[in-house]
This record gives sequence, structure tokens and C-alpha cells, in this order.
Amino acid sequence: MVNISFTGDLMCSPRMTERSKEDYSSSFRKAIKLKHCDYLVGNLETPIAGEALEYTHERYCFNTPSSFLTALKDCGFQLLTLANNHCMDRGEEGILRTLENCKSGGFETIGVYSDRESRDALFVKEINGIKIAFINYTYGTNAFAHHRFLEHPYMVNLTQPEETLPGSIHLLNRYDKIAEDVERIYLGQTEEFSAVKPYLEQLRRDIERAKAAADYVIMILHSGSQYVEEVDPYSRFLAEKIKEYGADIIVGHHQHIIQACDSKDDFLKVFCLGNFMCDRYIQGEDYYFDAPQFNAVLHLSLEKRADGGIDAKKSFSIYTTAKNELGLPSAIDSYDVYKKTNATFLKEQILRYANLFAGDRKYEKVQERYEL
Repeated sequence: MVNISFTGDLMCSPRMTERSKEDYSSSFRKAIKLKHCDYLVGNLETPIAGEALEYTHERYCFNTPSSFLTALKDCGFQLLTLANNHCMDRGEEGILRTLENCKSGGFETIGVYSDRESRDALFVKEINGIKIAFINYTYGTNAFAHHRFLEHPYMVNLTQPEETLPGSIHLLNRYDKIAEDVERIYLGQTEEFSAVKPYLEQLRRDIERAKAAADYVIMILHSGSQYVEEVDPYSRFLAEKIKEYGADIIVGHHQHIIQACDSKDDFLKVFCLGNFMCDRYIQGEDYYFDAPQFNAVLHLSLEKRADGGIDAKKSFSIYTTAKNELGLPSAIDSYDVYKKTNATFLKEQILRYANLFAGDRKYEKVQERYEL
């Protein structure tokens, strides 16, 4: 039996760095129970590239002190996924320095790479006798905003060309425009398809190779439109392709809020877990909340059968972000928050996001875990 947990985006604002004095431990102290799983996975949505490249000082372009990694390690994180739209915020040099700092901090990483050989190597983790392949891809690198484009394409696993390049779909567009772009590029077989075809072929090859080498294949996907509960057409298209290519589950990030899962045909597509750590809140009576504060932590239990097949049980916890005694965001299991405050409005909010995340399932009472 293997128990793996996945959190949402791990983000760090300039205010967090300033107020914490580069000691982020208080933000993760109440999430220590996550250490109880065999393997904890999180999406690190910031470079850890050193002070010489300047820490975060502008909006939407990040770089965080390495002490943030210390807090993540103490919380129990073991694997960090790095393929996301902020991985190029400090350019290719930032990617290389982030990889070095993560390695020094004792983390395993996937999604961005220092050389082609590392990119082409499968990441298969054997835990308690079960071989699990982890694959991480992103839709883009925010090239449209910072105008940094990859000189070495192998450094980031991309599902499409970088933003503004031929064949790319801009996910900040309206959904009807995104749907039109998917239809034109992928289904119309226009010349643009020749630009995106190599990305799909690499994605397919990675999944097929992983399927041959591992008992279970986990795709960790960074894609979607931000702060919109409805899943965008491009991410739905990608999810179907990933399923077709042979992955066993999809775990998604990027939208910064919880989105509904799709579990049709016993294949779980988790489109977004939300922000596990993000400095966004307003003051309430006992805690400090705003719309994106609730997030899900996915728990995956794998057990190998006598015939070599894998039985997978999926459940989740709902976490929230509250302001702690230092004025910093703190990740807390919502079950623990509710036990302390017992506020009706809070129970309603927890249930709302639990129901949203679970898709068409409904729950009558607050639970520490919810099965999918």
C-alpha cells in the first residue's frame, strides 16, 4: 500500500518574505499532518533562484528565498513539480538555480531540466513495492508577459508552443475564443497543427514509456483559466488526450481556485486543487478569508493486487488559508478550523467547496476526508 498526497500551488508573495524575515515555518506549521503520507507532492510556483536575480518585487513575476524550501521540507514535501507558467520568471538561469537549490534542499523535481538527458529520463519512484511514474507539463511560461523565450526547449515540458508563437492558445481569452482555437488548430488540421504536433507527440511518448516502465502513471498538469470555476475547453481537450495516451490519473494546478473533478469511466481528472499557500485574504471575525482561500489536498492510496494490477482509492481534504499570529497566511485543514470556530457560515463554505471539487457528489456533513 502506498499513500500519496498532492497539494495545490505553493506561492510566496513579497509581503510573506518581508514579514516572515525569510522564516516561513509558521505558514506551514498547522499542515504538519500531511507528513503522515508516504509521499507528498506540491507545485512550486516560484523560482528559487537566489538573491542575485532579485527576489519578488513586481506583480506576477516571482523569485523566492531558499528558506521557503526549508519550510516545505519541514512540512513533509518530497517531490516538487516545476513545470508551470512562472518557471521562466528569472529566465533559463533561474531554472538552473532553482534546480540546484531544490536538490540541495533534498527535493526530487520534475517538469524542468538542466539538460536533454535529464528531460528524457523517466521519473519512476518505487514506494513499498509499487513503481509510480510522475510526469509534469505546463501549457506555457508567461512569455507573453515577460517576453523571455526558451533557447533550450528541453528545459521545460510544454503542451504547446510558448505564448504568442504559432499554434499556441492564450488561456486568458474568453472561452468561446479558446474553443474556436482548439477547433481550428487541433481538429481543423491547419498549418498551425504542424507547430503543435511535436508537443503532443512528446507528451504521448512520455506517457507510453512511463506506462511500460511503471505500475501507475500520474500526470501533473498545469493548465487552465484563472479564477474561473468552469474548466476551459483547452484543458478539457488536453485531459482527453492524456487519458487516450494511457495515464492513470490527472492532477491539475494553475487556476488558483477549486474546480470540479471529472471521474467518468473511473478515470479521475483533477483539473485544479487551488492554492495551498497564497497570501490572499480579508479580515473576518475569527479568521481572514477571501474567495480563493479554500483548496483541496488529494489523497491517493495505491495497492497492488496478486495479478499485478493496481487498485486506486481517491479521497481528499479541504484546506483553507487563515492569517496567523505573525500576519502571515497559514495552511490549515478546514476540519480543524471548523472544530475550533464551529461557525455555520464556515461549515457551509467548506461543504460548498467539497461538493464543487467532487463534481456531482453531495455531502450532508463535514468530514475530514471525502472520497472520490
